[in-house]
Amino acid sequence: MNHQVSLDSIPTEVFLMICESLDADTLLRSLMFVCKQFHEVINDRYLWKKRVMQKFDDCDVAFMLTDKYHEETFNWKQFAWHTELEEECWSNYQKNTETSVFSGAHFSEVDAVIMTKDGNHCISASRDRSICLWNTNKAVPNPVVHKVDSHTGWIWDLNVYDDNHFLSCSWDSNVKLWNIGSFSQDAEPINTFIADSAVLSVTCKENFVAAGLYTPKVVAFDPRDCEKRLFELNPHTRCIIELCLVQDYYLISLSEDRTMSVWDLRTHKTVKSMYLAKHGSRFPMCASYYDNVLFVGDSRDYMYWLDCANGSFNILETVKFVKPINESRRRYKLNCIKCTNYGSIITGGNEGAIYIITPTNPPKIIAKIIDSGSEITSIDYQNNTLVVGYVNSSVQVWKKKSCICDISN
Repeated sequence: MNHQVSLDSIPTEVFLMICESLDADTLLRSLMFVCKQFHEVINDRYLWKKRVMQKFDDCDVAFMLTDKYHEETFNWKQFAWHTELEEECWSNYQKNTETSVFSGAHFSEVDAVIMTKDGNHCISASRDRSICLWNTNKAVPNPVVHKVDSHTGWIWDLNVYDDNHFLSCSWDSNVKLWNIGSFSQDAEPINTFIADSAVLSVTCKENFVAAGLYTPKVVAFDPRDCEKRLFELNPHTRCIIELCLVQDYYLISLSEDRTMSVWDLRTHKTVKSMYLAKHGSRFPMCASYYDNVLFVGDSRDYMYWLDCANGSFNILETVKFVKPINESRRRYKLNCIKCTNYGSIITGGNEGAIYIITPTNPPKIIAKIIDSGSEITSIDYQNNTLVVGYVNSSVQVWKKKSCICDISN
């Protein structure tokens, strides 16, 4: 006699118990497509909200503190999936990623690295004034292109302009726009913008490039007409360490004077200027934006969360990195920070370790990666590929072994 039971007849309570024992990736990629009942239950926001609350009931979550957060509309499914996926990958990164070390091309500190948007190449720039283009799919020590004397001074920052172009800036006071496809030892920049002093940082979007200078000035220009400046800002009293764009119309500048300034590109007005570190020698070093939260790291152990919803830029939390017992007492300087998705924040600094942490207060360390031991100067992440630049002139890449694609809402 055939006693086969229909999957649709499984009681919901039983199926919920099954869901609790399975990882989010299995639920969303496989089980929800088995039958209509499974699909409806797995799409229930309550299932994912309960899952998140059980995991993070002892800490504050950055994205749940903003003005735009609403319990009924928050994407609990996406949040749970990201957090579990990142933890699963990076907690056992030796097994779940493939790593390559690129060395021998640069002979001085690598101060900037970026990933191309497809994740197949990374670009590094050094104080030796050269730029290297590397193939991240091949573990070979030689770059695809090693362009020496790309600038006449230390190259301090890089940024991807679009799918086919990138920017470099240098102590020679120049910002240069390059074509990735035709980049070679003999390549010439498409455009060169000459600033008033050494350029320490650069950020961009379509038809817009902003440069932060060694003097307390930010200059902006249209790369289609490099001789015409769009505007100049003097929001600080010391050099501009970092620039970033938030929601495409807020320009954020971080300065050695310990302040952060916010400029609205639509109204051409300063929205806010504020001290992030009012005492001591701390000053903001790096920033990364994701879903209404700006994460800022400073030179002395601290990370700040700022609410970017509705243009408020209010401080949500000040998060201190606590050293594990018996580790070095040297203060941790955050040279670089990257929020990749809801699931993780990646930081690097003077300790020579890459930290993969949760976007929570207190932060939970998913992984601490020490391969080189050299101070980390810069990081970038695109298409499941992490690239890191080191003081010892090397570049290291980690690629997730499994292809991870986003899940629709």
